[in-house]
Amino acid sequence: MISRRGFLKGLLGGTLAGFFLGAYGVSEAAARLRVQNWAVQPAGWRRGQRLRIVMVADLHATGFGMNEQRIAHIVEMANAQGGDLIALMGDYRASHRFQTRHVPIEVTAPILADLRAPLGVYAVMGNHDWWDDPAAIARRAGPCHSQTVLEAAGIPVLANRAVKLGAGDTAFWLGGTDSQSCFQRENRRDIVGMSDVLGVVAQMSDDDPAILLAHEPDQFVSVPDRVALTLSGHTHGGQIRFGSWAPVVPSRFGQRFDYGHFREGTRDLVVSGGLGCSGLPIRFGVPPEITVVDLA
Repeated sequence: MISRRGFLKGLLGGTLAGFFLGAYGVSEAAARLRVQNWAVQPAGWRRGQRLRIVMVADLHATGFGMNEQRIAHIVEMANAQGGDLIALMGDYRASHRFQTRHVPIEVTAPILADLRAPLGVYAVMGNHDWWDDPAAIARRAGPCHSQTVLEAAGIPVLANRAVKLGAGDTAFWLGGTDSQSCFQRENRRDIVGMSDVLGVVAQMSDDDPAILLAHEPDQFVSVPDRVALTLSGHTHGGQIRFGSWAPVVPSRFGQRFDYGHFREGTRDLVVSGGLGCSGLPIRFGVPPEITVVDLA
């Protein structure tokens, strides 16, 4: 039988361990920042055509851990990666309860407008950008407020839209979908999204290779072989991760598309671990990252 002293020592040890793990998780979310590189050779991409894409995903701007100064630092680091293209992957707003200060999109957008890349900076919307806009939810239609503010700051938003980039033998299509999780039906059982993968692909009017930006990686199952590479965020890599296992992944497919590079058939997907936090202001085992994807 365990003694009273043994019980108290165990209780104290568990409490201290929990405290230090929590403190580490908070510091990892607020202080660490890494660059994660992925080299991808999609079957549908031209042999020898090199392209570097820098992904900035899931900022979830807030007073602690993702304030204006940290976002400016992320912009500086993203610019330093030498990307041909920069992709903003949605969820610019924080909606968790543990915020010391609200940082609105009107503050974030002008900072993001300092991003620079030869082929441009393009954005898509995330579910939190919709959830934080009651007016868009009420009218069941976009654009949501974050889209309007980003566009006013000079950042094009690909909300179910495709554009042609490059020229000649280096031309390619860049498409972007809207969020797959915008609002609930009146019975509150079904999540309704504005994503239209096939509608975006239908805009790609020739055989030049294609890349798709889709905030939620669950959209990948609907992406046809026409698209060489899909880029996503949303999952935060689970946000709390023990090695290869993430106990909570916001996906109906569990860990199937939780983090990293995936290949299914002839299609490739890269899911960024993202930068900010959702639910709780902590990260463990998956530090904030700027994601760099090199195609060849």
